Amino acid sequence: MHSSRNLTIDILRGIAIFTMVAANLSASLLQPDDKVLIFRLYGTFAAPLFVMLAGMMVVITGTKHATFQHYLKRGLSIIVCGCLLDVLVWQIYPFLGYDILYLTGLSIPVVHLLSKYCTITTRTLIVILLIASTPALQTLFDYREELSSVEIAPLPFSDYLVLLLSEPTAQRFLLDGWFPLMPWLSVAITGSILGSLYRQGYSFASKRLLATGIALFCIGVALWLAQNPHLVIREGYSELFYPPTTGYLFTATGLIFIGFFCVETTQQLTLHSVFLKLGHASLFMYLFHQIVLVFILMPIEILNNQPLPTFLLTYLAVIAVMVAAGHLLASIKQKYKNLPFIVRFIIGS
Repeated sequence: MHSSRNLTIDILRGIAIFTMVAANLSASLLQPDDKVLIFRLYGTFAAPLFVMLAGMMVVITGTKHATFQHYLKRGLSIIVCGCLLDVLVWQIYPFLGYDILYLTGLSIPVVHLLSKYCTITTRTLIVILLIASTPALQTLFDYREELSSVEIAPLPFSDYLVLLLSEPTAQRFLLDGWFPLMPWLSVAITGSILGSLYRQGYSFASKRLLATGIALFCIGVALWLAQNPHLVIREGYSELFYPPTTGYLFTATGLIFIGFFCVETTQQLTLHSVFLKLGHASLFMYLFHQIVLVFILMPIEILNNQPLPTFLLTYLAVIAVMVAAGHLLASIKQKYKNLPFIVRFIIGS
């Protein structure tokens, strides 16, 4: 069996965080007119990489003794982090928009069950079914491009409960929230398939993986252009997956497969050390940059509505702080071997 600590996976997780930070900071700090296509593309593939790696790790780190309760506990812990982030940082009600932590937390026990009881072929068919049925469902139920958060202060809790149990909220969860199950669960399941192949001895440096990635990428780009989706900016967020089309999903999957091959064959590059520090504590880094954004950057008026050159300097400064934090966390983990579970969970074990 392969070791659970894989440099390629850690580097790719760090790359996901590195690019996701740009996308998240730009929603609040970058001038709307400067959200040019090339920049929007830059942050667009971080989320599927993050989700696919989460699905993959369920399989790679699993053992025959791992129980459903273990993965349920882990998934619920991530969902709790998402709730706390909504309530304490963004001061919005949870379980209404379904950010990426909700999707990741829900995916973990689901992927565990599928990887335990379904073959690779069956999971592949499930992925195809999810991706193929999503466009029809988006049309049938009228995919809503606009999505607004519900702040805690103006809305009484009783009204929130009514909203939580409403049909529009269910549609957000399933179809048109930030990261709805349809089709994003397919990305996590794809990760589990790649994880199963890896456990069977399949190498990330395989030319077959590279060829598959190139084929999926080319097909995806062609589909994406043919579908000509109306790409929107939601509350300042400019990723190109509102909605996540079939073309986008093929493109993202192909690009991620290519990324696995490229990173696996260039692990020793010095540049990757930056990504490793981010990837070793990815959950901490995700929470940390959101806290920095809300409590430090957004209150400084001069940092709001920045032109792209200035924004890039802010972005790189935040990354530098996060890499420094990564070095500090590495020292803490090396010095203290028996940290409480919640600490190890947040900073990575």
